[in-house]
Amino acid sequence: MSQALSPRSPARISLDHVVETPENVVLTYQLAGPVVRLAAYMIDLILRIALFVAFAFISSIAFARYVPGLTLAALLVLFFVLDWLYFAICEGCFRGKTPGKHMYGLRVIHAGGYPISFWEAMVRNLVRAMDSVSFYGVGWLTMLASGGFRRLGDLVGQTVVVEEKRVTVPREPIILEKIQPLARGELGGWIPPAKTMALIEEFLGRRGVLTHVRGHSMAVGLARTLAGRLNYQGALRQVEEYPMAFLARVYATFYRADDDGTPAEILDLPKGRQAGAVAAEEVFT
Repeated sequence: MSQALSPRSPARISLDHVVETPENVVLTYQLAGPVVRLAAYMIDLILRIALFVAFAFISSIAFARYVPGLTLAALLVLFFVLDWLYFAICEGCFRGKTPGKHMYGLRVIHAGGYPISFWEAMVRNLVRAMDSVSFYGVGWLTMLASGGFRRLGDLVGQTVVVEEKRVTVPREPIILEKIQPLARGELGGWIPPAKTMALIEEFLGRRGVLTHVRGHSMAVGLARTLAGRLNYQGALRQVEEYPMAFLARVYATFYRADDDGTPAEILDLPKGRQAGAVAAEEVFT
């Protein structure tokens, strides 16, 4: 029986952002608090001021003599770019990070646990003007009232800022060359979307910091879901017994070296890579 909270029980603010993905996988992220976000913002502010001063100096020399009005126009455009597109481009193109966030180990992600898209980064920062009213007073009040340290831009863009755990993510050629991809005849026509590939990448990157029991319990749900959607015709017992290994084989099958966020088609691998591949169970179990 659950115990009711006492009226005198102190209110507790959770720093965890728990997400259950459509693949029935539960992920936990640590939210970034206002203080560390302010520190990251100050780094970005210094960089923007430096860029603004440099551009203002260059434009005043290059254009002032010939087109006096162009300098002011250029400065106004630069102010808009640095105040909005600086964050939108950095977060949209560099996995949710600006230089300031990178320095403090922060990252913007979708509230559902996936990496944010460029569009979500643009929407998130378009509302920054409203957050900045009264010296970001609106943003601070919203962060404290939202329960998840989310300002208006986060609420509109459906994003959260988390503290990133630094883990080693497997990328070719070191890891993928050792994994046997799934055979074409074992699969249907479904191709995992970019968000699913990012989730698999998250699992593989954390395999070294998870116990075998914990890793197995977290991976088996995702492995079962993927096997069903892929219409996998191989050994289903291997999916149950070695779910992390199955995820690695799925990742090796659909990963593309020039990955731009779009999942690759199922392609025949070069013979040299096939010859050097080994069973994924030997690498991840």
